[in-house]
Parts: sequence; structure tokens; C-alpha cells
Amino acid sequence: MKYLLIYIWAILAMIPAYSQKPDSLFLERKAEVEGRATLKKLSLPEVYHHQLTDFTYQRMEWEINPEIKYFKGSITTRFTVLTDSLSKIMFDMHDSLRIDSVVHHHEKIDFTREPHTLMITLPYSLLRDASDSISIFYHGTPFESGFGSFVKSSHAGIPIIWTLSEPYGAMEWWPCKQSLIDKIDSIDIVVTTPESSRTASNGLLVSETVGDDKRTMHWKHRYPIATYLIAIAVTNYADFSDTIHLSGDRFFPIQNFVFPENLESARNNARQTVDLMYLFNELFGEYPFSGEKYGHAQFGWGGGMEHQTMSFMGSFGFELISHELAHQWFGNYITLGSWKDIWLNEGFATYAAGLSYENLLDGFWWPRWKRLNHDKIISNPGGSVYVPDTTQVGRIFDSRLSYSKGAYLLHMLRWIMGDEPFFSAIRNYLNDPQCIFGFASTEKVKRHFENTAGFSLDQFFEQWYYGEGYPIYSLNYSLVEKNKILLKLHQLTSHPSVSFFEMPVPVRIYGPQAGDSVDFRLMNTFSGQEFLLDPGFDVTRIEIDPDLWILKKVSSISQADLIGIGFQPEIYPNPFSERLYIKIRTGDVLQLVEMIDMNGRIVLSSEVVSEISTRQLPKGQYLVRIQTDKDKYTFGAVKQD
Repeated sequence: MKYLLIYIWAILAMIPAYSQKPDSLFLERKAEVEGRATLKKLSLPEVYHHQLTDFTYQRMEWEINPEIKYFKGSITTRFTVLTDSLSKIMFDMHDSLRIDSVVHHHEKIDFTREPHTLMITLPYSLLRDASDSISIFYHGTPFESGFGSFVKSSHAGIPIIWTLSEPYGAMEWWPCKQSLIDKIDSIDIVVTTPESSRTASNGLLVSETVGDDKRTMHWKHRYPIATYLIAIAVTNYADFSDTIHLSGDRFFPIQNFVFPENLESARNNARQTVDLMYLFNELFGEYPFSGEKYGHAQFGWGGGMEHQTMSFMGSFGFELISHELAHQWFGNYITLGSWKDIWLNEGFATYAAGLSYENLLDGFWWPRWKRLNHDKIISNPGGSVYVPDTTQVGRIFDSRLSYSKGAYLLHMLRWIMGDEPFFSAIRNYLNDPQCIFGFASTEKVKRHFENTAGFSLDQFFEQWYYGEGYPIYSLNYSLVEKNKILLKLHQLTSHPSVSFFEMPVPVRIYGPQAGDSVDFRLMNTFSGQEFLLDPGFDVTRIEIDPDLWILKKVSSISQADLIGIGFQPEIYPNPFSERLYIKIRTGDVLQLVEMIDMNGRIVLSSEVVSEISTRQLPKGQYLVRIQTDKDKYTFGAVKQD
């Protein structure tokens, strides 16, 4: 959601043309942090009544005058019973809203109010799988929390009313199920306003009628939708459209509702959406709501909000457009199942915006995007992507952690896995029948990355998702013979929650001639690890991660006399398939070789053997532990098919 201005200011300044370890350890850690989180549950928790019904349809009818922060209307809800017997149905509804009546089959029925809850007593009990409907007539001046919920503001002196319900605000302006376990299968939104006003909302505009100085606009949406993604905005909108063409002679509109005073500039800048839509269709798969539309509506807030099929926009900068568009896949089509996993929305959308810079605008802004996000994250030594306390809206939407660090978690996964498996994993996630048009979790996403990569990512998520901070590297190197250098890589960490970040570290070595450079990928498994490298030329300079693949600080890189330390053994090939070879320094004695899987089990052990058959090992990630008469060494290695 809410692509905050606190995050995008630097990009805006740059682009005036576009204005804006083992499984057991992982599970123990997950249980620990989730156990703590239950002590500080949601402001509006997933209560028992959320699980008793399935909301299959809601018709929302409102009368709104944007000059007055007040409205009245009705909500008709069709539902299916999910329990053996249902005699009462409950809605989340803020106390500031007043009930006029509740109607069941044309008859008024009894209801009671509890704190922020409407409880309706049914005339008779309904059995499991039965379907029924309730209509609630109400009015009020909505309470505001979070980022607005229901707001009256203005533009160029013209009043506007707009809504923004994420995370907990929907129940402040309509009776609903404030839930992340049940999507409404289908909705109709009918809003009557003064004739001079128009309404922007979800889905397709199926009718717009004018009479008796009133205007009624009817929006229809026939895709499952989470409660917080339903929205309306009412003001004197002008509109224009672009068209997206798909295979099979199909197309859908990009429909923009903008303030009249911004019509021309918005028309010019919003066209960037077309290129972004085609890019995301290629990277992620076809736009999930192509049977209806995508659109934008200007509103009185400084950022943006990804309301399903119609993002509300504070402006039309390139990065804001790309971020909110990406949410249609990451957040709307597949929605986070808990606010503790907000990175599934915001981290993915932020990284998609980065991918937009990589693939469009000649890639010019991609390095700057990486640098800005990287430096923002490491500006503080702590903070996890995981949200342990979802009572604090500011912590959920922390731009450094949920947005930037969540995006960089994906960027580092891409570095570890490689481009093809990384993007395949994302597409597999987006095609998962258990997730599409539903809810997901970090565990589900992690499983797709693991299945595609072919190795466990428990340790990675333990360190980078639950853990806090980043590695701090220092490097010493020494020339040991012609064109060969010995590197010793040391690591500290910025936060005690992670003692060591096990990562492949990119190192670039430069030579004396222009164009002399070579990249190495050093699998760093412990601090003080040594690497013998042959760049093929005299070394003049070394850089750690010049392309910003990983989060880190570099404290020092210096030349030193490392000859007395001795060479580290080598294993090759890596990745390996049917055999693995161990090479040690002449004069040393190889005593033991052990291979350990990601569950911490020793799966292969051999004494005084420099060639090992690995045919029987399944593909995946391993640690190779080598003992000589001089020392012990540990390497990371990957078994391929």
C-alpha cells in the first residue's frame, strides 16, 4: 500500500521528468516469535465469528455529499454458513456508526451493539452450507484511524471524500468482516452524489445516471476482494483511458479519474502505466483482473493506495505508478494472511518498482534505486522484516523494514538462486492454486523459492527475515605467487540477533589495464575464511559487492602479509554432481571429510580421501567439513542434478 512520500522523495529529486539452518531451528524460531506476537495481537484480531461464515457477495449503496463528512446507506450481505448451526451473525462496525434497521427477507429483525461489533439474531438457526442474506441500513460520521479510513478534504477549493481502509479502517465506515481470512467473492457499489460529483471505485463502471440534481454511479466487481481493498472517492472528477492489448484479440482499459485542474499533466504521466503493465505481464503473468480494468483515482493523500483494480494516487510519478500497479499481483490477487507478513505486499511491490527501473528507462536509475534502498536499510543496525507487533500501524508500514528491507530480501534471494529460478519461483507462487485470489504466508512463498532453487532456505529466512541487522565485512589480501592472491574475509554483524550471515559474497578484482576486472563468488561460511584466487593479472584494487547484491557494510579492504597463515583447502566442482574433489596444500595431511545436510545430519563421512562419490546424495545445499593435520575448514556446496 501506501507508497509513502518519506520513501520516494529521493527518487522524485532525481527524476523530474517522471515526477515521482536446519528445519528444526527455523520452526523453533517461528514458534518463538509467533508466541510473543500473540501477546500483542491485532488491534482487531481474527475473532471467532470471522470463521463462522463465508461472505460471498455484498451490495453497498451510499448517499454522499463531499461537502459534508456524513453519509447514509445500506449493506446487503449474502453469506454461507461454515458451522453446524448459526443463530447469530456478527459484523465488525465502529461505534460511531448508527444502525437504522436490519432486514432479513423483507422483515426487520433484532440486533444488539457491542464495542465495535454489530450482533444480529436470526429468526431461525441455519445449518452448515446454508446460504442467506442480511441488509443493514445505517448512517453516521465515520471515525478516522490509521491512514484515514473515511476522509473529507479538498483540491483547488473543491471538496472530496475518499477512503483508505488499510489496515484496520474498513469497519469505521461500513459493517464488514475486518478479516484476512475471508475474501468477498463479488461486490456491487452504488453511490448517489450531487450531480457535480462523480465516484471512483473498484471494478467496472456499469452505469452512470443523472436526474433531479443527483448522479448515481454503479461499479461492479466480480473478483474475490479483501475487505481493506474496497474503496470509494467522490469529487468533480474528469476521466480518460488508455488500452492494454492481450493475446487472443483481448483488451482492457486503464481508466483514470483525476482532478480537472491536473487533467493534462496526469494524462501525460499516467501513460507510463502502459509500459509498466506490459512489463509486469511479462515478468509475473497476465494482469489478474484483465476481465475488468485497471485504473487510478486522484485523492487527497501524499502517497498511493492499491485499491483493487483502481489505485488511489497522490501524484503520477513513475515509481509510485509502478509500485501500486505491482500490488495488483502482490497484495490484491494474492493477499497477506497476517499483517506480520506485510513484506508479501510491500516488499514485493517495492522490488517490482526496482525491476521497473532495471528494465525500463534504459536501466539508468536501477543502480541509484539499489543504492538508495541499501543505504536506507543499513542506516540503522537493527530491525527485522518480520513484524512482531501489529498493534502499531507505523511499525507495520515501516518504510525501511517492510518496504526496503523486504525488497532487498528478494534481491538477495535472486543473487543466491540466479535469475531464471528466482523469477520462476515467483511465477509458481502466483499460480499456486492454494494462493490465487486468496491469502498467503511467508512460509508458502519460502516453499516456492526452495522448490525451485533445490535447497533449503531455512537459514536464509532465519537470518534475513526474522533476524535483524546485516554483515560488516573486512578483507585482507596478499600476493602469494604470480597472479595468485590469498584473501581472508572477516565478518562482524550489526545486531546480536544474528551471529553470522552465511552468504555468497561477490568480490571484484581489478588489474592494471583498463578493462582488467574479474568477479568471484565467495561462499562465506565463517569469519576469517581464506580463499586462493587467480584473477589472471596483477591486482591493483579489490571491491566487495560493487553491484549491491547484498546488504552489508565494508569496514576495510587492505593488503597484508598472509603467507604465514597458510592456504585453505579447495573443493571442486561447486556446484557438484556425481563426484566432489578435495585439494589440500602439499605437505598437509587430509584426515577427515564430512558432508552435512541442511538438517544438521552428517550424510557422508570419509577418512583420508580426496575424491568422494556423491551420486547417492539428493540435490540441495550442503556443508563440507574438512580436517587436516593443521586445521579444520568448512565450505558451502550445492549438489545439482
